[in-house]
Amino acid sequence: MPNALTLTRAGAAAMACGTAFSGRGRRAALVAVLLGCTVCDWLDGPVARRLGPTRLGAVLDLEADSWLTLWGAAAAFRMGGVPAVCLLPPALRYPLSAGSRPGTRPWQRAAGVAQMAVIAAGLTARWRAPRALAVAAAGFQLAALAADGQGVASIGRAEAKGSG
Repeated sequence: MPNALTLTRAGAAAMACGTAFSGRGRRAALVAVLLGCTVCDWLDGPVARRLGPTRLGAVLDLEADSWLTLWGAAAAFRMGGVPAVCLLPPALRYPLSAGSRPGTRPWQRAAGVAQMAVIAAGLTARWRAPRALAVAAAGFQLAALAADGQGVASIGRAEAKGSG
């Protein structure tokens, strides 16, 4: 069940981008999809903890979040709600974190939330993300991605020494 919620979120993110690029994108539909994805994200974790989390579920959750950020940013950019700089963190996520497991430090989660807040606001009809705010959120997320690899490398070294 939790994996189905997570996969639903990933599929909805792809549909949101398709809607935005079709030329018939309706902001209300995109916002509704984003809200639905948010609800699925809030539900899949508690359901997984109750039923017993799995490694696959953890990976699917991270990838669905990344997929949603990428396609949400693309849709918001296409609709004119965010500047192109908002596309950088989700596009660079894989090259910057290649070969490392993602970190779960609170400031990294905050960086992702900040970026999704800018993207979500950029999808609304009444608000266009100020460039400075979008650049700050994107920079915060890029810093989190870059630090992720360093933090994991140091954890790996500690585990190899037997102190992890």
